[in-house]
Amino acid sequence: MARIARLEPGAVAVVADARPTLDAQRAIGYLIRVAQQVHTKLWSEKVGTELTAPQYAVLDALETEPGADQRTVGELASLDKATMAEMVSRLVRRGLVLRRRDPSDGRRNLLSLSPTGQELLHRSTAGVREVQEALLAPLEPHEHVHALTLLAKAARL
Repeated sequence: MARIARLEPGAVAVVADARPTLDAQRAIGYLIRVAQQVHTKLWSEKVGTELTAPQYAVLDALETEPGADQRTVGELASLDKATMAEMVSRLVRRGLVLRRRDPSDGRRNLLSLSPTGQELLHRSTAGVREVQEALLAPLEPHEHVHALTLLAKAARL
């Protein structure tokens, strides 16, 4: 039997088993992809091209946890091991991140922000806030926390 969850008019309805195919424009994957496209456009306009969103997440994690090992920073930034390794190499080459071997475990890299990395992080933060505000602008102010909570839950964060 078909089950249809009805939401307020204008809201995206969740449809399960109601028809043989999904309405692509109401599928969560489609909506996430479109939201990502909007985010990318806003990021380019408000933050620029000097720092990507994942790179910002790494620099922000390093400001929060200076001297953390590479694995921990990757977890904080929600990046997989391979992506993190390549990104750290690029950030080190650009002089934004300092990398040193852990004296107690030579297999681990300990990371910290360079002064240049810290300056770029702080300079980018206003633009990042503008991106956040623009993404949430269509929502009522009281919906912001709820939307962020639901997205974090869907992302399993």
